[in-house]
Amino acid sequence: MKNKLFYFLLAVGVGLLIAGCSGNAAQSEGQESSTENAEGPIKLSIVSFLPENHQFTRDIIPLWIERVEEGTEGAIELEWNAGPESIPTPEQFDAVSNGIVDVGFNTSSFYGHLMPETLSLHMSPYTPQEERENGYFEYLNERYNEQNQVYLGRFLGPNPFYFWTNEKLETLSDFEGLKIRSNPTYHEILQALNANPVDVLPGEVYTSLERNMVDGFGFPLLGPYEDGWTEVTQYLIDEPFLNQNGTILINKGAFESLSKEIQEKLISITADFEEEMYEHFNKENEKTWKLLEEEGIETIKLKDEDSKEFQEIVHDVYWTMLEREAPVQIDKLKSLLLDND
Repeated sequence: MKNKLFYFLLAVGVGLLIAGCSGNAAQSEGQESSTENAEGPIKLSIVSFLPENHQFTRDIIPLWIERVEEGTEGAIELEWNAGPESIPTPEQFDAVSNGIVDVGFNTSSFYGHLMPETLSLHMSPYTPQEERENGYFEYLNERYNEQNQVYLGRFLGPNPFYFWTNEKLETLSDFEGLKIRSNPTYHEILQALNANPVDVLPGEVYTSLERNMVDGFGFPLLGPYEDGWTEVTQYLIDEPFLNQNGTILINKGAFESLSKEIQEKLISITADFEEEMYEHFNKENEKTWKLLEEEGIETIKLKDEDSKEFQEIVHDVYWTMLEREAPVQIDKLKSLLLDND
């Protein structure tokens, strides 16, 4: 009888001990959970190469922010409070690499001197979705990793460049001698057309056109109307060339500080965003064509032979430039982007 009582009391004691341990574990787990919640979302800062009110940024960056914050269920909180007025555009790529800001909305036109292989983005014949499937996206991400950044995706397509002029061009040879406001993206294209590229800051383009200091400019479809440039411009050469190459880049350390699950969500959300982005800009471009027509901008279509020659010039100039500036990467770039040539 005494033995039975002893074993009964022993079993009760062990049970109470186990229950106590379980309670402590549950309490500890609850404390860890509440600590995580107390920490709140991870805050990431954004810098953009254009001001918040520009047509390329004012709608599209808030759309990405909304998708990321909703898609990560508030685990990430994004703050877009820096543009070229805070960090000059040419310094923004380094600012992301160095962790001064976490995320950069930029174009390789402003950091191609550091990564010339990224200028190939201008020459990609693929949509962002196709680039994720054919290895080009992965290749670029490997290259960005070497700059302490992670490539999340694109944000400015489809927005090719056009030349706008105050001279009515009838043939490709009419470019000869024209003074065209330019930037490094198409300097060499203009030189190949025997035109004279002129460096003019965006804020001075209107005055330069008004005073006949330049005969025209190169720019995508969006922007010139809202900035008033079309008030002092007569013609748009309807010969789109190159690809606008806006990139979304995040500091590698900031990216790796996120959990694996959140990293994967961020990549997936951005891939879905790219499809919305394409739809957004297609609609914006369609609206802009109508506004330009109402403004009285005359559209010039090149003859078939001139159009073909123009596109061959663009192709040859850019691939020659890439061979010169990125000789180690050129074969890989050609294998990724010229398979159909």
